[in-house]
Amino acid sequence: MQFLNAGFLWAGFAVLIPLIIHLFNFRRFKTVYFSDVRFLQNLKNSTRHRSVLKHLLILAARILIIASLVLAFAEPVISTSGETGNKASKNAPPVIYIDNSFSMMNGKIEGLNLENAKNKALEIAGAFDSQTPIMLITNGFLAQHNRLVKADGIRDFLQKLSPSPKVPTLGQVIEKSLNNLNLLDIEQDTKKNIFIISDFQKSICDFNKLQADSNLTISLIPIVNESVNNIYIDTAEFLSPQRMKLSQEEISVTIANLSNDIAKNVPIKLYINGSTKCAETTDINAGEKKQITLKYVNPEKSLVKGRISITDFPVSYDNDLFFSYKIDTLKKVLIIGENNSKKYFNALFGKDNNFKTDIVSENQEDINFNNYQSVILNSPEKISRTLCGKIINFVSQGGNVVFVPSFSGSVEDYNYLLSSLQCNVFLSKDTLKCKISKFNDKSPLLRNAIKSVPENVEMPVIKQCYNSSSNSYEGEDIILESDSYKKILSANQYKGGRFYVFYSPLNEKAGNLVTDRLIVPILYNAVTISQNYDFSYYSVIGKDNGISVKLDNYSEGKKVFLKQEDSLSEFIPRLSGPDGYGNYKVFSEDAIQTPGFYDLTIEGQKAATLAYNYDRKESDLRFENVEKVADDLNSKGFKNVRIINSENETFALTAVKEAENRPLWKVFIILALLFGVCEILICRFL
Repeated sequence: MQFLNAGFLWAGFAVLIPLIIHLFNFRRFKTVYFSDVRFLQNLKNSTRHRSVLKHLLILAARILIIASLVLAFAEPVISTSGETGNKASKNAPPVIYIDNSFSMMNGKIEGLNLENAKNKALEIAGAFDSQTPIMLITNGFLAQHNRLVKADGIRDFLQKLSPSPKVPTLGQVIEKSLNNLNLLDIEQDTKKNIFIISDFQKSICDFNKLQADSNLTISLIPIVNESVNNIYIDTAEFLSPQRMKLSQEEISVTIANLSNDIAKNVPIKLYINGSTKCAETTDINAGEKKQITLKYVNPEKSLVKGRISITDFPVSYDNDLFFSYKIDTLKKVLIIGENNSKKYFNALFGKDNNFKTDIVSENQEDINFNNYQSVILNSPEKISRTLCGKIINFVSQGGNVVFVPSFSGSVEDYNYLLSSLQCNVFLSKDTLKCKISKFNDKSPLLRNAIKSVPENVEMPVIKQCYNSSSNSYEGEDIILESDSYKKILSANQYKGGRFYVFYSPLNEKAGNLVTDRLIVPILYNAVTISQNYDFSYYSVIGKDNGISVKLDNYSEGKKVFLKQEDSLSEFIPRLSGPDGYGNYKVFSEDAIQTPGFYDLTIEGQKAATLAYNYDRKESDLRFENVEKVADDLNSKGFKNVRIINSENETFALTAVKEAENRPLWKVFIILALLFGVCEILICRFL
């Protein structure tokens, strides 16, 4: 048994106090005169022996009370690694986690908190034997930290430690630590210790997916940090799914105000290819996330590099948001069906320089689909099996097909195509007049196209439509529905592409949907949205989900590099793909540490420019109470969670000894209480 506070054992001399008191009381005699004591002789002898025994028991109880309290305050421990013949008592190499996120750079002196954390880690390492292997974990989860370092050699690692843009949760840190220890092939019941040195930012205190480990001791060592008011750019997204040359763009920017005061006249600027395109100011209430819409016109250049900027101090790493994209290439649309309805499609696409439309008859046998991104089946009377096969193959490879039926067409041909593409088939014709009453504004066809619906708005009238089967298909999405629950338009996912089905013809005889303003965004988006309509215009550093880009001149074996603009450093990214549209996903493999634009080159030729931004978790500079963190860990099943006061000069020794040993101070506190109860019982009943 060892004592963490052995100096307190000097207080053991306090056991002499009850001994002196009892000896003094034993010397005090009182003479009582009595007429004749012969008849009390036996009673006197008996009472004297009981009194002596009672005093001795009380003396022993008081001595034991003081001794137990002295031992409790001396903090006795038993080494769990010193027990022989018990593998479960062995300790795994300790893990020290240092939170080196950007929030640790805040404070009265920049970087002071991170340096303080490094010093705490050094003190903890110094409390171990110099040859004890230690595992160091930082936010980057770097490979060089997955190996063990001797306690006396950890200083070299800490000197090279710098702030990291990655922001893992504490749950991920604990999970990573356990995984690293498991790679060492330690015994299953080996005791594990992790020391967490952090400012415990609220955004990282997440333990939802963490599994408890009864053999893990967690020591929480808080670095006191101050909450900072911060205004930052949270996210940005476009209000339309396609980027066309010389078209007007609307980008919705979310700006957050994490302070207790209203932010007035916050300046917002939008830069496109280095030139200012938009500048506005706005007021943001305390604690509010506000969406601002910025408008600009796309340039003629195929590559667009954008930057949204605000001005805010003292936190500045989240004042800019970078994005990039390529202007969509010329959309080639094939219209199959030469009938009166083609005038509506010509009016929509014919005068737009971003589209090239070709019209052919459904009876034409040599239709080539290879040169088109989208196909419109415009009210064909019949669909041959050859044409069906070409359409099915076109959709499978990622194409978009819009099917508009004719009320006099072959239902058998229609249903053959529909069933082949796993769509609900036509059952019967319906001429009962109805109105469109429901639309799915979450669909890519209508998303951001409808901002509000006025009361008593006049919806399109349908006079002719097909009743459909009601089979449930995973890829079906109902876009338009009538007041009598009839499907008017559905979107169907089939392999790599989409198949849009109108259940009503698009002509004036079938209703006024063809002339209603609702049809414009539907048809426009149907022929322009590819499978990856949720295209990522930037990536978040530390969350490498990949950026989708179209690489026409790439083939396996070619040299591909990712290089930051105006920098000499470059690295090889990982590519996956292509998908049905020839798009590849580019993964930086955590090599990117600073935000900005990065050129993707193939054999030395620039193929794309990608944008990267810092994780906005670091923008929320509010901190959790460490007691709340401990309670959350306890609720997840971790029973050995300790909070270490790092302001104490001997905190490192205390933290290490408590982690390596089994504390016994609670046992001696309980013994002191028991001896106190014994004294009361002796005084009352003996």
